[in-house]
Order: sequence, then C-alpha cells, then structure tokens
Amino acid sequence: MDLDALLQYVPAFVLVFFRLAGMMVFAPLLGSTRIPRRLKVLLGLILAMAITGGIAKPVAMPQTSWGLALGIGGEIIFGVAMGMVMNFVFIAAQWAGEMIGQQMGLNMSEVLDPQFGAQGSLIGDLYFMLTLVIFISPPVNGHHAMLRGIRASFDALPLLSVGMNAGIFDMVLGMFTAGTILAIQLAAPMLVTMLCVDLALGFIGKTIPQINIMTAGMSVKSIIGILVLIVGLLVTGNVLSGALEDSMHKAQSAWSTPAASAEH
Repeated sequence: MDLDALLQYVPAFVLVFFRLAGMMVFAPLLGSTRIPRRLKVLLGLILAMAITGGIAKPVAMPQTSWGLALGIGGEIIFGVAMGMVMNFVFIAAQWAGEMIGQQMGLNMSEVLDPQFGAQGSLIGDLYFMLTLVIFISPPVNGHHAMLRGIRASFDALPLLSVGMNAGIFDMVLGMFTAGTILAIQLAAPMLVTMLCVDLALGFIGKTIPQINIMTAGMSVKSIIGILVLIVGLLVTGNVLSGALEDSMHKAQSAWSTPAASAEH
C-alpha cells in the first residue's frame, strides 16, 4: 500500500471504527457489560478493517480538527442510534418482565442484569434471555442481519454524511414508542390475570375476614402467575420473533431512505 492510499485508508478506517463503536454501546449482545471492553475494541477494529476496504472513501476529508471532530461525532451519533433501534425489543421484553415480576411478587429478589450490569428481576432476565435466544436462532438470525445492516449503512449513508437529523430522531422515537407498546402487549395477559386474582381475593377477604389475605394472596398470585407464564411462553416467543424481524426491517429501511432521497 503506497503513501497516498494509506493516507486515504487511515482516516476512513477511523471514521468506520467510531460508527461501529457507537453502535456497539447499545447493540444487542455486543452492548452487554459482561463482554470485556478489550474484546469489544478488538472486535470493532476487526470489523472496521473488514468494512473499510469495500466502501466509498470520502471525497474530501476535514482539514481542521473541529471539522474532523464534527465528522467523528456524527458517526458516533448514527452508530448509537443504530444500536438503540436494534436494542429496543430487548428493552421492551425486559420492561414486560419487570411488570410481570412486580405483579407476581417476585421483584423482592433481584439478580444481575447481563446487558446493563445493574440489578434486575428474575422474570425480566428470563424475558431478556428468551429474546436473546430468539435473536440468534433461525429464522431470525439477528446477529447476521445486524452485521449485514451495518455494512449496508455505509452504502446508504456514506462517511461524513450523517448526524443527528430529524429522520434519525424520528426513527429512534418511533422505535421507542413501538417498544413501549410491545412491553404492554407482552405483560397484558399477566396484568389482566392479576387484576382478576386481586378482585377474587378482595371478595374472599370481605366474605371471610378471618383469612389473612395479604399472606395467602402472595402465594396464590405467585402460583397462578407461574402457570400463566408457562402457558404464555409459546405465544410470547412468537410475538418476540415477529417484533425482532420487524425492528431489523424498519431499521434498515430507515437508514436507507436518506440515500434514496438524495438520488432524486
């Protein structure tokens, strides 16, 4: 590689790496705090080396440090937006698990959340792990789709052409809204069931005041909640599978739109 080619390759490699680094902060699986930072940096460098050689280089690189910092910031922002969009289904599943665990009375015991390194509920971690298994298994193959989408983003939005514009902000906001709706949909059967159980326990408490409803209700709600959880796992898996496929499709369509509009 001659000097001119090297001078074109290194700045493009740096910009590619920063877009990937921004994406890996929130991306599913790659954003987990359980993965060592050195491994994340090494993986980012390997992916950047593999991608840089096959993408269009910027026609003109920024000539000032402020221009270069602005370009790097734009790549990081777009990478973070990509990671957040792909991670919203995982966040929604964990929200649903938190709500379900709260209704079942299981949130009094907390465990380590493998994605964010904080404390989480048992059901929340169960839903997160279920979503992760669906994400990496056929027919979703989300890790393959994620890598293909990352590579396609450099064709749709070349280096130094992105930033936090209205389109990206609307995409993130839309996926956040969809994630909130998904969390409520996943938790809805348990919420309705626990509402019926609470009403039944209330009637029993009024009819037979001698029964300690607070103590008996915890066991009853936990048993019924576990039964509803087991019965609903199959339906939950199908809903999560469809949501993951839909989020990947929407994300790729969203960051391909600017390129299409630019051609016109």
